[in-house]
Amino acid sequence: MIPEVADLFSLWKLVHASVDKMIADLTDEQLTKKPEGNNAIAAVLEHTALVERKFLSALAGQVEDIDVQAPFKASSWDAAKAKGLWNDVLSYGEQVLSGLTAEQLSQPGLKLGVGELNKRQLLAYMIGHTAHHRGQIPILKRLIQA
Repeated sequence: MIPEVADLFSLWKLVHASVDKMIADLTDEQLTKKPEGNNAIAAVLEHTALVERKFLSALAGQVEDIDVQAPFKASSWDAAKAKGLWNDVLSYGEQVLSGLTAEQLSQPGLKLGVGELNKRQLLAYMIGHTAHHRGQIPILKRLIQA
């Protein structure tokens, strides 16, 4: 892995590890509980993992057609499925990121609501997106444990 990508991969793993620590004490019932007017933690995990998977597939050059909003449209969630997607995306990410070259980072990545991103920007945006949803988890935890 080239140094720039290795640094970003390390940061992404730290964000994942902090989420893992936050949810380690939650039961499946707590993960799937939807506080009034909010999302279930399982929905947030699943959404985040799906976004990461979609962005990583773009970095690999084969964009997967994934409905990343599906977890937020659902009325119930499978905690094991959400945790599985969350855990599996890191190994997929390591595989994809290990193959990226410095030249590829400047190539087109994806067109998103913020504009056309190259692969370097897409990787940074992915980590920012994950960190954003990481920030929701302590709030959701307080609501479900109240």
